Amino acid sequence: MLNFSEEKKGFLRKSDIKAHININYCRPSFFGLEAEMEIADLLKRFPCQIHDPQMNGMGDGPYSREGFLRGWNAGNEFGAGAILSKSDETIWCLPSSQLQQTWHWNYTQPRRQAECGNGQFVPQILYMNVAGRARTVAVWGDGLPTFIPRVDFVLVARPGPDGNVFGLASWEQLTQLLTAVGYQCGHEGFNLNYAAPPEPVIDFVKNIAPVNLSELSRLSPDRVLDEELVQKCST
Repeated sequence: MLNFSEEKKGFLRKSDIKAHININYCRPSFFGLEAEMEIADLLKRFPCQIHDPQMNGMGDGPYSREGFLRGWNAGNEFGAGAILSKSDETIWCLPSSQLQQTWHWNYTQPRRQAECGNGQFVPQILYMNVAGRARTVAVWGDGLPTFIPRVDFVLVARPGPDGNVFGLASWEQLTQLLTAVGYQCGHEGFNLNYAAPPEPVIDFVKNIAPVNLSELSRLSPDRVLDEELVQKCST
């Protein structure tokens, strides 16, 4: 959260403008990464003095990416330990590398969609409870041209008599299907830019077993913690 305040001082009523930045703890590591990017951009445009009261923080400066992340990560670990030790709720977690990969995809998704244009869909990556575990999921509609990111599962949609019907395919199933029709998985996923879906894709979408969406619940991104952080706090 970013709040601005103005304080007038002295005879000439000179204004001091302050920006207060508060970031919650017990959050996934990408919260700190995204916050740092926004703070760095703000300081480039409005050079100013800083005060960082976090544990292991930068104090009165100077500002640095490493200093900010060091302080926030230390505070986040302390906050997570305090909250998790008292909570009896389900703790959702994924490896840090997967969380940060997912965050980077979602953060750059608008730019990627603009580059692909209207002829190809670029989905966001969702977090969902699949069989009691946090999983990454992307939606693929009716086999249409889509840039499918690397995820644990793909929620495949097709039209039905009473609305859309959904099926759930694992990444392994999707990889087997798409490599068989000549597509290779790149660093970020499958870039399906065909003019029309190949017949094997049409058959796959048509015949995928339906899944009851009530069995899948969406998880808020701020509640899926780093697996490494949870393990460290647990010990």
